[in-house]
Amino acid sequence: MPVSLTDIPPSSACVFAHTRCLTCGNRLAAPRCEYCDRGYVFKEGILHAIGSLRGTNAIAVGFYDGPTWPRFRHWEQIFLWFQGPGIVRARRQVLCHLPQSCLRILEVGIGDGENISLLPPAAEIFGVDIALGRLQACENRFPICSGRLAWAEAEALPFEDDFFDAAFTVGGINYFSDPSRALAEMRRVVRPGGTVVAADELPDLYRYNLGYMLGLEGLDQWTLRLIGLEPAFIAMVYETPARVEAAARDIWPNHCRIPIWNRLGYCLVDLVED
Repeated sequence: MPVSLTDIPPSSACVFAHTRCLTCGNRLAAPRCEYCDRGYVFKEGILHAIGSLRGTNAIAVGFYDGPTWPRFRHWEQIFLWFQGPGIVRARRQVLCHLPQSCLRILEVGIGDGENISLLPPAAEIFGVDIALGRLQACENRFPICSGRLAWAEAEALPFEDDFFDAAFTVGGINYFSDPSRALAEMRRVVRPGGTVVAADELPDLYRYNLGYMLGLEGLDQWTLRLIGLEPAFIAMVYETPARVEAAARDIWPNHCRIPIWNRLGYCLVDLVED
């Protein structure tokens, strides 16, 4: 059932106060755009601002909101632990590029909120994700984020221009449906002088697997299925070309690239020009 802005508790209304319509780009003053009449839903502290998913985004949401994600998550954490060593150290290799003076930060692909406790304590943390189940888990873990979460795609962020001091994404951009658009959107919502960061594992990391090096890719794919990856997700990993760093050269031409995770990952850092 649609809600009016006056029905939203003050602690949960801040996401609407700085939201723009995905269709016409005008600022939203209520859950229905007064310019183009597009409707939005605000439910349980989460803004729903998403349409039908296509391409790799559809594959990703099927995995992260599906039954196999909890099983695979343990293996992801093991990977990060060895790159730290320790999960916190691994995450800080990316998060250290966010200035401690940031007052408002957006995480694109916030998931369960694993990075929140490592961000500047005084900052307001906002998050978007294409997996609604992960956003709900994030809100359950961090109730303070209620009203700052949006179910949305990285390629179409429902926020005003220049709203954040920083925006970042960790561990997902390799398989965004349109990395160029996502990078552009992150830059759009960050104020001049702010910071944007994008990090992920190497897109061809599968080449380091034993089966690949022995010419037995079927062995690697069997192992990936065993630890929780679905066939469609595995195919996406093997078939999606490296696109992010080329996109960053066009969208963030002055960015710097920093190897992370024992050179098994990369971190792109850019300062938004005044």
